[in-house]
Amino acid sequence: MNLLSVNCRGCGRPEAVQELHHVVQTVRLAVLFLMETKMHRDRAMVLKKSLGFPNAEAVSSEGLSGGLMLLWRGDVTVAIESLSRSQIDVLLSCEALGVRHWRLTGFYGEPRREMHKNSWYFLRFLRAQLNAPWLCVGDFNEVLEANVQFGGNEREQWQMDGFQKVVHDCGFVDFGFSGLPYTWDNRQDGGRNVKVRLDRGLGDHRFLELMGETVVKNIPLAQSDHCALLVEIRMSQGGERKNKRRNRRPFRYENMWQRHDNYLRFVERTWDPGPGTNDLSSVASSLAALRSSLSSWDKEVFGSVKEKIKSIREKFEEERSDNLYRGPTVREKNLMAELSEVLMREEMMERQRSRVEWLREGDRNTGYFQAKAKARARTNRIRTLRMEQFTQRKRIYKG
Repeated sequence: MNLLSVNCRGCGRPEAVQELHHVVQTVRLAVLFLMETKMHRDRAMVLKKSLGFPNAEAVSSEGLSGGLMLLWRGDVTVAIESLSRSQIDVLLSCEALGVRHWRLTGFYGEPRREMHKNSWYFLRFLRAQLNAPWLCVGDFNEVLEANVQFGGNEREQWQMDGFQKVVHDCGFVDFGFSGLPYTWDNRQDGGRNVKVRLDRGLGDHRFLELMGETVVKNIPLAQSDHCALLVEIRMSQGGERKNKRRNRRPFRYENMWQRHDNYLRFVERTWDPGPGTNDLSSVASSLAALRSSLSSWDKEVFGSVKEKIKSIREKFEEERSDNLYRGPTVREKNLMAELSEVLMREEMMERQRSRVEWLREGDRNTGYFQAKAKARARTNRIRTLRMEQFTQRKRIYKG
């Protein structure tokens, strides 16, 4: 079972929603916890459809700051225990794990250090409410030790002591991480650059006894200055279904091709039939040549969009890792721009497959349009042959 915790720094921007949607689809999430949505609850509940989740609960932002949201799939059962501007606390069960009830708290610590004591008081209060196996994830806005910060003013020991003490009092163990060592980056240049590990996953001993193989991975994002925290909750090892091999796909014209700078020149060069009579035969030949050339061009220039996104993310993470102790490099900024462009291409492909003409330019890829595209695939399958006198239902196979 996969869980994602993200300080999204505002979910009102289409680019942020698109990136979140892609990550959700890539890691096959069961639960998503969002912080700093900067949305009223009513607007946040509309967002769940855009991200492809049937269930959600949300806490409204206060003005232009704050806002929390928890989203979950249909195969996950959630009972809300408490909500506040700092946390969403639930009892959760998932058949895939084989654990009937365990506790999940999505937590957002007070950003101002003089208010940190309120966060620690509240964690102790939550500890006293339930004895179920407990996983607590989120942005705690504090560190457990000084060596998880680069740049900026040194943290005072009393700040870290407060966090260390509440972790001890609640019986938490830090799951550690793989990936980038810092989860927040102010993205300033030179000596102004600051990086800190503010996001983490914590589990108590009951949780560790049942799901002790749980691991955490930090995933860099282009649209937020925080990494997403992917928590892979491991207990039972269930085999994943393998995708069935499909027949060769027919040619499809992709609208995203038009975003390439050389698109018009490529089409003009390929279409030109040369001297001669421009009859229907030459038009048909030109169309066939263009179709073949576009298919080859698509593979060479665009490739698999999902593979392209994966490749750029890997380069993005590698570039960040190689330049931890400085601000964003030119290459890192270029990779962020390239990632945004490829995500736009992915959205255009999904739009085209949904065949919804009224989708406004600027709206982003949503679970609704994914469902529409899949519905069209079901419609295109032949299930019944109808003759004049009778109907015989058979499967149709391609030889």
